[in-house]
Amino acid sequence: MTATPDPPEAEVVARSSTENGCTVTSITYDPADAQQVLYGTVIRDGVLVGSYYCADRIRQQDWRIVTADGHELAVDGTPVRPSDEGSAVIVLTTILTAPAHEIDRLLRDATRPPR
Repeated sequence: MTATPDPPEAEVVARSSTENGCTVTSITYDPADAQQVLYGTVIRDGVLVGSYYCADRIRQQDWRIVTADGHELAVDGTPVRPSDEGSAVIVLTTILTAPAHEIDRLLRDATRPPR
């Protein structure tokens, strides 16, 4: 009888970077180099801006953004659905860190279909 080796241990790692003056931290599950982002957070000046996660971790699509007050980010009642992790980070580090009176306009402009 031949013993089969145990599969390699999958790691969960935290990675941080700085984008537009914000600290972006992503928690990544790394099963044998097929990295899957579980979720990420964006902090500016020590204050949580929001977080993001992937609702479909296998295909890494269907991203969601949650604001610092715990609500899913929406424009006029429609949830904002970034196409990928990078888009979620851009929304959190540029639009949600803009002056409060500009955020709604910037979100509408960013989510409006092209003409």
